[in-house]
Amino acid sequence: KRNAIVRHLAAVETLGSATVIASDKTGTLTKNEMTVRVVVTASGRVTFDGSGYAPHGAARADGGRPIEGALRLELERVLAAADRANNASLQETNGQWTVQGDPTEGALLVAARKCGVSSDTLNSRLPRVGEVPFSSERKLMSTLHRDAEHHDRGLVFTKGAPDVLLTRCTRELVGEEPRPLTPEGRAAILETNEVLAGEALRTLGVAGRWLASEALAEHSARPDERVEQDLVFAGVIGIIDPPRPEARDAVARARQAGIRPIMITGDHPRTATVIARELGISTDGRTTTGAELDKLSAQALSRTSADVSVYARVNPEHKLRIVDALRGSGAVVAMTGDGVNDAPALMKADIGVA
Repeated sequence: KRNAIVRHLAAVETLGSATVIASDKTGTLTKNEMTVRVVVTASGRVTFDGSGYAPHGAARADGGRPIEGALRLELERVLAAADRANNASLQETNGQWTVQGDPTEGALLVAARKCGVSSDTLNSRLPRVGEVPFSSERKLMSTLHRDAEHHDRGLVFTKGAPDVLLTRCTRELVGEEPRPLTPEGRAAILETNEVLAGEALRTLGVAGRWLASEALAEHSARPDERVEQDLVFAGVIGIIDPPRPEARDAVARARQAGIRPIMITGDHPRTATVIARELGISTDGRTTTGAELDKLSAQALSRTSADVSVYARVNPEHKLRIVDALRGSGAVVAMTGDGVNDAPALMKADIGVA
């Protein structure tokens, strides 16, 4: 039976990372590069044209109005923060644009270039002096920067899951002024996140804050998540990550072979639900989150895993529990993964596809 599954893996390899029982992604490893489509700030929504990694395309505010005033200031700060909290690089070779590094971070660099935000300028003004790397548990990544024009201060930039990031924020950027983040303001940001996720966009929140030079030196010497507090929320970014054209057919072929596809992703639940429906992985709209999994006993998870095919906002421990539950029910489990944090689940599965 295992050999049969492995043979079928070769037949459906075009799916990418959502090939069989469990997947770390939403099945959207694509030939079409990720592209920022929307940025939403306190003063409005900006839509981006163009596709792929070529930094060409217009940005326009809703209703076709010009991007000016407070909206322009907020947009530039969102994109500058996204450029700084970033480890990718954008390169052109013989007219072809490519990204070295994470595709999501590459898409952020492209959006910044479309609005005239230059990495070279930011490198000179805001050199990096520390980093708190992304982790699946925190779902955030932060960088610390010295301000070359104001030696008495520095900055922290943080990007990550908007609903998680929002819990670290006490203020919101409106124009150039950080204003207290009210319950109504938090609700509006979360609603924006839900709307973009419902449009099948992957969402990222961006925030930052000033640090006095003494605090910057202290945090730079030992960067950790303590710096991700009292942040100023800047905006939400919506990124399109379309499924490869052959992915839906690959899911159908897997089902015909008796393989049940399951999606496990760190993305927003609504994004996962929309993509799963589009690919034919799930049609009932049921999505279980990592927070919900934390509340389930082993017996309850066994019942859930028999019916649920989409899991969102998960961490590596959740992946391992899902594999355990499926194997405990008698299933032969093949787990796919592309990161070191997938190793425990890959080892526990009957077949690990790394």
